[in-house]
Amino acid sequence: MKPTPEKVKMKLSNMFDLPADVVLDLPRYMLVGNSSLLIENHEGILEYHETLIRIATKDGTVSVVGQGLELEQISTEEIMISGHISALKWPE
Repeated sequence: MKPTPEKVKMKLSNMFDLPADVVLDLPRYMLVGNSSLLIENHEGILEYHETLIRIATKDGTVSVVGQGLELEQISTEEIMISGHISALKWPE
């Protein structure tokens, strides 16, 4: 059985002590209190409302729930969300 590219990348990541999120292009989240969230390595916005923002990632859809949610910054690599964040829901 031939190893998948992801498994090879994970082994290289471990062997050379490189961060898996960089090597595998995994999403990275940085939450500051409950007022801002930075998502790196996203694949786009699926839904955008003042109380719910859904973001596509390689792992699936991430939902940000709260009040007064706004997209502060968006680029091809990262999204900055601000507002009162009450919950984050990751794919299962």
